[in-house]
This record gives sequence, C-alpha cells and structure tokens, in this order.
Amino acid sequence: MTLRLLEAAAFAAWPAESAFDVRGWHLRLDHGYTKRANSANATDRSEPLSDLDIDAIEARFASRGLTPAFRLPDTIPASGAILAHDARLARRGYAACDRSLVMTRALAPGDIARDACASRDPDADPRLVPDPSAWLDAFGAVAGQGAADLAAHRDILRRVAQPCVGVVAGRAGQPLGCGWSVRVGPRVGLFDIATRVGHQRKGHARRCCQALMAWGARQGARTAFLQVLASNEPAIQLYRSLGFDIAYGYAYRVLPRPDARGTPG
Repeated sequence: MTLRLLEAAAFAAWPAESAFDVRGWHLRLDHGYTKRANSANATDRSEPLSDLDIDAIEARFASRGLTPAFRLPDTIPASGAILAHDARLARRGYAACDRSLVMTRALAPGDIARDACASRDPDADPRLVPDPSAWLDAFGAVAGQGAADLAAHRDILRRVAQPCVGVVAGRAGQPLGCGWSVRVGPRVGLFDIATRVGHQRKGHARRCCQALMAWGARQGARTAFLQVLASNEPAIQLYRSLGFDIAYGYAYRVLPRPDARGTPG
C-alpha cells in the first residue's frame, strides 16, 4: 500500500471545509479542530517552497485566525526536499511537535466473525451508532470535549461522504468508550478511539476497535488504518496487540500566533 493511497484515504475520511494544492502541498483549512484538518501537507508531489510561498500560506491561515502548521510525512520520495523545507521552517521559528504514527493491518474474513460485541460484561458491550450527531454526544461525554471543538468536530463528521459509523461502549446513560470509523474504498480508518477517565484498561477501547474493524470488513474493506501520537505508548501497545504495524510517521511544524486558536492533532 502506497503512502499516497493511505494519505488520500485519511484526507477523505476527515474532510476539511476547504482543501486545495499549492505547488504540490495539500492545504487543508477548517475551523481549528485538529491539525489534520488545519495544515499544509507534504506529498510526493511537493515542490520546494520559497519564503514568499510560505508567507502566502501563512496568510491563508491568518485569514481564518488559525495557527500556521505544516505536516511532514517521513517516508515520501521527496524526503530530501522535505528535510530542507523542515530546516527552513525551523529557521522561521516553527516548532516541531506531535510526532505521530500511521499504523495498518490487513482485514480477513475472521474479523467479520469476531464482531466483539460480546464480552464478559454484556451491559458494557459496544453498540454501533450510525448517526454522527448521536455518536458525538457520547464522544463529548467520554473525551470531555468543549463546546467550540464539539461544533467543529460535528461539522467535519457531517461532511464525510463515505460509509461511516460510530461505536459506543458502556452502560445506559454512561458511555465509557468510543470510536469512529470511515470506509474509503478498500480501506477503513479508525478515529477518535477514547476511554472515559477512570475506566481505562478495562477493554473498552479494544472492543470498540474490534467492532469497528468487523464493521469495516463487512463493508468490504481489506485494510484498517489509524493514526496515533508516537508518545502514546499504551495506545500503541493496544494497537500492536490488535495486529497493527507501523506504516510510516509524520510530524508537524507549527508557528505559534498569539491571536490564533491552537489545534489538537
């Protein structure tokens, strides 16, 4: 599986309000929720950017009150040019942050059978939630999401044009774990895997992931992928135990602005 196909699937599964290319860089602008939807992304077609090019991109971010951010995958063919660009951004005061990993695993017919919607605690079994708004209410409760992020998050989910579904684990009236999934062609992406504080390490995230992979397999997906912070060792261990391996990594260069809204990854 090529990086280009994985990147395209991830972009489609997490659509920004505005997206266009600048000299081979894929610029995505939204309302500040997640850097994935608010960054200039290097691709295998990216050309070196001059300071004037960077000035123009920064102006695009500033027009929306956003923090300028560049996302730099580490295994694209133009890696030499990207390294040079990374150094240029550093000289301009951009800070490196949020080193992340893209992990993948193949899906097999057995993943359909292992629906995971059965555990030793039936009251906490995960249930699929196809309505994005209903799922997001549960996610907000699990992740403690604020009103502004919740609104921007809701807009992103409403734009998804591909088959998608959420999953919620927990007892009635108390969601304990959540996840979201989007199928893009033969690939299914897992997003927003979260567990309520105080209820970690009880299997909620594992069962949510298994339920989403089973859904993806039923939808015809042959590969699952996800993104995770490289510093989140417990999550990486969980995903490895579920059969995921690291495909590649990426990091951001961000220029803090006192008048801009910061964005999670």
